[in-house]
Amino acid sequence: MSRRAALVTGGSAGIGLAVARRLASDGYAITIAARRQEQLQVAEQELERHGAECLAVAANLAQATEIDGLVEAHRARFGRLDVLVNNVGVGLVGPIADADVKQIDLHLNLNVRAAYLMMRSSVPMLREAGAAHGKALVVNVSSIFGKLPHPYLAAYSATKAALIALSQSAHGELSSAGVQVCALCPSWVDTPGTEWMTAVERSAMIHAEDVAEAVQFLLRTSPQCAIPEITMVSPGANLFHVTGAPD
Repeated sequence: MSRRAALVTGGSAGIGLAVARRLASDGYAITIAARRQEQLQVAEQELERHGAECLAVAANLAQATEIDGLVEAHRARFGRLDVLVNNVGVGLVGPIADADVKQIDLHLNLNVRAAYLMMRSSVPMLREAGAAHGKALVVNVSSIFGKLPHPYLAAYSATKAALIALSQSAHGELSSAGVQVCALCPSWVDTPGTEWMTAVERSAMIHAEDVAEAVQFLLRTSPQCAIPEITMVSPGANLFHVTGAPD
Protein backbone atom coordinates (compact mmCIF):
# COMPACT_ATOMS: atom_id res chain seq x y z
CA MET A 1 0.00 0.00 0.00
CA SER A 2 1.14 3.58 -0.61
CA ARG A 3 -0.40 5.12 2.51
CA ARG A 4 2.28 5.92 5.08
CA ALA A 5 2.21 3.90 8.28
CA ALA A 6 3.31 4.37 11.89
CA LEU A 7 3.81 2.09 14.88
CA VAL A 8 3.31 3.47 18.40
CA THR A 9 4.17 1.46 21.51
CA GLY A 10 2.31 2.27 24.69
CA GLY A 11 -0.36 3.50 22.31
CA SER A 12 -3.52 2.76 24.28
CA ALA A 13 -3.46 5.84 26.55
CA GLY A 14 -1.59 9.00 27.52
CA ILE A 15 1.24 10.18 25.28
CA GLY A 16 1.05 7.17 22.97
CA LEU A 17 -2.64 7.59 22.22
CA ALA A 18 -2.23 11.35 21.72
CA VAL A 19 0.55 10.69 19.21
CA ALA A 20 -1.54 8.03 17.45
CA ARG A 21 -4.46 10.46 17.16
CA ARG A 22 -2.21 13.13 15.66
CA LEU A 23 -0.61 10.76 13.16
CA ALA A 24 -4.01 9.40 12.16
CA SER A 25 -5.26 12.95 11.57
CA ASP A 26 -2.36 13.35 9.12
CA GLY A 27 -3.46 10.26 7.21
CA TYR A 28 -1.13 7.64 8.63
CA ALA A 29 -2.24 4.06 9.07
CA ILE A 30 -1.51 3.18 12.70
CA THR A 31 -0.43 0.18 14.70
CA ILE A 32 -0.80 0.69 18.43
CA ALA A 33 0.66 -1.74 20.93
CA ALA A 34 0.22 -2.13 24.67
CA ARG A 35 -0.09 -4.90 27.22
CA ARG A 36 -3.76 -4.59 28.18
CA GLN A 37 -6.12 -5.92 25.52
CA GLU A 38 -9.27 -4.17 26.79
CA GLN A 39 -7.67 -0.72 26.88
CA LEU A 40 -6.18 -1.32 23.43
CA GLN A 41 -9.58 -2.16 21.98
CA VAL A 42 -11.07 1.06 23.36
CA ALA A 43 -8.24 3.08 21.80
CA GLU A 44 -8.56 1.21 18.50
CA GLN A 45 -12.29 1.88 18.35
CA GLU A 46 -11.74 5.57 19.06
CA LEU A 47 -9.17 5.90 16.27
CA GLU A 48 -11.37 4.02 13.81
CA ARG A 49 -14.37 6.22 14.66
CA HIS A 50 -12.27 9.15 13.49
CA GLY A 51 -11.44 7.46 10.21
CA ALA A 52 -8.07 5.90 11.02
CA GLU A 53 -6.98 2.57 9.64
CA CYS A 54 -5.75 0.97 12.84
CA LEU A 55 -4.24 -2.30 14.02
CA ALA A 56 -4.12 -2.99 17.76
CA VAL A 57 -1.62 -5.58 18.99
CA ALA A 58 -1.49 -6.74 22.60
CA ALA A 59 2.16 -7.34 23.46
CA ASN A 60 4.43 -7.45 26.48
CA LEU A 61 7.43 -5.56 25.18
CA ALA A 62 9.61 -6.82 27.99
CA GLN A 63 9.69 -10.04 25.91
CA ALA A 64 11.91 -10.05 22.81
CA THR A 65 9.78 -12.56 20.94
CA GLU A 66 6.70 -10.38 21.36
CA ILE A 67 8.60 -7.39 19.94
CA ASP A 68 9.46 -9.36 16.81
CA GLY A 69 5.85 -10.52 16.57
CA LEU A 70 4.58 -6.96 16.86
CA VAL A 71 6.79 -5.66 14.06
CA GLU A 72 5.86 -8.63 11.88
CA ALA A 73 2.14 -8.05 12.52
CA HIS A 74 2.58 -4.43 11.45
CA ARG A 75 4.47 -5.49 8.32
CA ALA A 76 1.82 -8.06 7.41
CA ARG A 77 -0.98 -5.50 7.72
CA PHE A 78 0.59 -2.36 6.24
CA GLY A 79 3.72 -3.48 4.39
CA ARG A 80 5.74 -0.42 5.33
CA LEU A 81 6.90 1.65 8.29
CA ASP A 82 7.52 5.39 8.08
CA VAL A 83 7.33 6.35 11.77
CA LEU A 84 8.25 4.38 14.87
CA VAL A 85 7.38 5.88 18.26
CA ASN A 86 8.96 4.05 21.20
CA ASN A 87 6.76 5.33 23.99
CA VAL A 88 6.25 2.32 26.26
CA GLY A 89 7.98 2.69 29.61
CA VAL A 90 7.75 2.48 33.36
CA GLY A 91 8.75 4.75 36.24
CA LEU A 92 8.74 3.60 39.86
CA VAL A 93 9.76 5.77 42.81
CA GLY A 94 11.84 4.62 45.76
CA PRO A 95 15.28 4.56 47.35
CA ILE A 96 18.06 2.51 45.77
CA ALA A 97 18.52 0.49 48.96
CA ASP A 98 14.94 -0.78 48.79
CA ALA A 99 14.82 -1.52 45.06
CA ASP A 100 13.56 -4.94 44.07
CA VAL A 101 15.56 -6.71 41.34
CA LYS A 102 12.35 -7.29 39.36
CA GLN A 103 11.65 -3.56 39.40
CA ILE A 104 15.17 -2.77 38.19
CA ASP A 105 14.88 -5.33 35.40
CA LEU A 106 11.47 -3.96 34.43
CA HIS A 107 12.95 -0.47 33.98
CA LEU A 108 15.82 -1.84 31.92
CA ASN A 109 13.61 -4.04 29.78
CA LEU A 110 10.84 -1.55 29.01
CA ASN A 111 12.70 1.78 28.99
CA VAL A 112 15.82 0.73 27.05
CA ARG A 113 15.82 -2.85 25.80
CA ALA A 114 12.38 -2.63 24.21
CA ALA A 115 13.31 0.51 22.27
CA TYR A 116 16.59 -1.05 21.12
CA LEU A 117 14.88 -4.24 19.94
CA MET A 118 12.01 -2.33 18.32
CA MET A 119 14.54 -0.37 16.29
CA ARG A 120 16.51 -3.51 15.44
CA SER A 121 13.40 -5.20 14.07
CA SER A 122 12.12 -2.08 12.31
CA VAL A 123 15.30 -0.79 10.63
CA PRO A 124 14.77 -2.64 7.31
CA MET A 125 11.31 -1.09 6.80
CA LEU A 126 12.49 2.31 8.03
CA ARG A 127 15.40 2.27 5.58
CA GLU A 128 13.00 1.46 2.76
CA ALA A 129 10.82 4.41 3.74
CA GLY A 130 13.85 6.70 4.02
CA ALA A 131 15.00 5.68 0.56
CA ALA A 132 11.50 6.18 -0.85
CA HIS A 133 10.73 9.67 0.43
CA GLY A 134 13.86 10.92 2.19
CA LYS A 135 12.59 10.95 5.74
CA ALA A 136 11.56 8.12 8.00
CA LEU A 137 11.41 8.90 11.71
CA VAL A 138 12.08 7.18 15.02
CA VAL A 139 10.92 9.01 18.15
CA ASN A 140 12.13 7.68 21.49
CA VAL A 141 10.14 9.14 24.38
CA SER A 142 12.72 9.76 27.10
CA SER A 143 12.34 12.23 29.96
CA ILE A 144 13.79 15.39 31.47
CA PHE A 145 15.00 13.05 34.22
CA GLY A 146 17.27 11.37 31.68
CA LYS A 147 19.10 14.70 31.51
CA LEU A 148 18.66 15.83 35.12
CA PRO A 149 18.52 12.73 37.34
CA HIS A 150 16.84 12.99 40.73
CA PRO A 151 16.96 11.08 44.00
CA TYR A 152 14.43 8.27 44.35
CA LEU A 153 14.12 8.02 40.56
CA ALA A 154 17.46 6.28 40.04
CA ALA A 155 16.34 3.40 37.82
CA TYR A 156 14.00 5.62 35.82
CA SER A 157 16.59 8.38 35.39
CA ALA A 158 19.36 5.96 34.44
CA THR A 159 17.30 4.15 31.83
CA LYS A 160 15.93 7.36 30.34
CA ALA A 161 19.51 8.69 30.09
CA ALA A 162 20.46 5.47 28.32
CA LEU A 163 17.56 5.99 25.91
CA ILE A 164 18.92 9.44 25.01
CA ALA A 165 22.34 7.90 24.32
CA LEU A 166 20.74 5.12 22.28
CA SER A 167 18.86 7.71 20.22
CA GLN A 168 22.00 9.71 19.51
CA SER A 169 23.91 6.61 18.44
CA ALA A 170 21.05 5.40 16.24
CA HIS A 171 20.75 8.82 14.63
CA GLY A 172 24.44 8.68 13.74
CA GLU A 173 23.97 5.26 12.15
CA LEU A 174 20.73 5.83 10.30
CA SER A 175 20.36 9.50 9.38
CA SER A 176 22.46 9.20 6.23
CA ALA A 177 19.95 6.58 5.04
CA GLY A 178 17.04 8.99 5.49
CA VAL A 179 16.04 7.70 8.93
CA GLN A 180 16.06 10.42 11.58
CA VAL A 181 16.04 9.57 15.30
CA CYS A 182 14.91 12.02 17.96
CA ALA A 183 14.75 11.72 21.75
CA LEU A 184 11.87 13.62 23.35
CA CYS A 185 12.61 14.73 26.93
CA PRO A 186 9.45 16.10 28.57
CA SER A 187 9.02 17.01 32.19
CA TRP A 188 5.83 15.96 34.02
CA VAL A 189 3.07 15.12 31.52
CA ASP A 190 -0.58 14.96 32.55
CA THR A 191 -1.30 11.28 31.88
CA PRO A 192 -2.62 8.32 33.89
CA GLY A 193 1.02 7.39 34.54
CA THR A 194 1.66 10.54 36.60
CA GLU A 195 -1.49 10.49 38.72
CA TRP A 196 0.60 9.50 41.75
CA MET A 197 2.52 12.80 41.62
CA THR A 198 0.68 15.08 44.04
CA ALA A 199 3.48 17.64 44.45
CA VAL A 200 2.75 19.07 41.00
CA GLU A 201 -0.69 20.42 40.09
CA ARG A 202 -2.23 18.71 37.09
CA SER A 203 -2.91 22.13 35.59
CA ALA A 204 0.85 22.87 35.64
CA MET A 205 1.84 19.73 33.73
CA ILE A 206 2.63 19.44 30.05
CA HIS A 207 -0.24 18.01 28.00
CA ALA A 208 0.10 14.72 26.14
CA GLU A 209 -1.03 16.65 23.06
CA ASP A 210 2.07 18.85 23.41
CA VAL A 211 4.24 15.79 22.94
CA ALA A 212 2.13 14.74 19.96
CA GLU A 213 2.64 18.21 18.51
CA ALA A 214 6.41 17.70 18.76
CA VAL A 215 6.16 14.47 16.77
CA GLN A 216 4.10 16.23 14.11
CA PHE A 217 6.68 19.04 13.96
CA LEU A 218 9.49 16.51 13.42
CA LEU A 219 7.60 15.07 10.47
CA ARG A 220 6.95 18.47 8.91
CA THR A 221 10.55 19.65 8.76
CA SER A 222 12.52 18.94 5.60
CA PRO A 223 14.80 15.91 5.18
CA GLN A 224 17.67 18.38 5.41
CA CYS A 225 16.67 19.34 8.97
CA ALA A 226 17.67 16.84 11.63
CA ILE A 227 16.57 17.35 15.25
CA PRO A 228 18.24 14.80 17.55
CA GLU A 229 16.58 15.93 20.80
CA ILE A 230 13.71 18.06 22.12
CA THR A 231 13.47 19.09 25.78
CA MET A 232 10.04 20.13 27.06
CA VAL A 233 9.45 21.82 30.43
CA SER A 234 6.66 23.80 32.07
CA PRO A 235 6.83 27.62 32.04
CA GLY A 236 9.11 28.98 34.74
CA ALA A 237 10.85 25.65 35.36
CA ASN A 238 14.52 25.78 36.25
CA LEU A 239 16.31 23.21 34.11
CA PHE A 240 18.69 22.49 36.98
CA HIS A 241 15.88 21.60 39.35
CA VAL A 242 12.59 20.33 37.99
CA THR A 243 9.82 21.36 40.36
CA GLY A 244 7.98 18.51 41.94
CA ALA A 245 10.62 15.82 41.61
CA PRO A 246 10.85 13.53 44.64
CA ASP A 247 13.57 14.65 47.06
